[in-house]
Amino acid sequence: MTPAKFVEKYGDAAQWIEEQWEIPALVTLSQAALESGWGTKAPGYNFFGYTAPNNYPGQRQLLKTIEYHTTPNIKYPVIIKITNLGGKYQYIVRRYFRCYSNAVNSFEDYARLLSTDKYNDAFDYIDDPARFFTVIFNAGYATSPSYYELVISIMQTIKKYI
Repeated sequence: MTPAKFVEKYGDAAQWIEEQWEIPALVTLSQAALESGWGTKAPGYNFFGYTAPNNYPGQRQLLKTIEYHTTPNIKYPVIIKITNLGGKYQYIVRRYFRCYSNAVNSFEDYARLLSTDKYNDAFDYIDDPARFFTVIFNAGYATSPSYYELVISIMQTIKKYI
């Protein structure tokens, strides 16, 4: 999906999240775009790649993913490959992810996560989406070493369509 179509299709949901939860729509859309390949890789409407632990009460799906850790001893339901990258380990695994009935439910789950104490400091920057995102990233939102730069780049693209 093109960036323009992605914003057209999901912009209202992101704006609703901003109004209800004070999370900048630009941040929601940018992370959703990266995590879902602009909406093309969001099985079960899971735009944010949220995992489903064993005690998760909703529907789950077992999907292939790449994770990064500082140790080669992490457990997953299925480990396909572990590669030592010199200080970090890249895991190719199958793990359980959440399923949603629609995109709005996924955005709401994202908003609930960001509204936890772990990300509380980000809400000092609701009028500065880049700074808001920087705070949640620094609080440990993602494991990929290139995640920050990718989201910031996508923010620049999405700004053209909001």
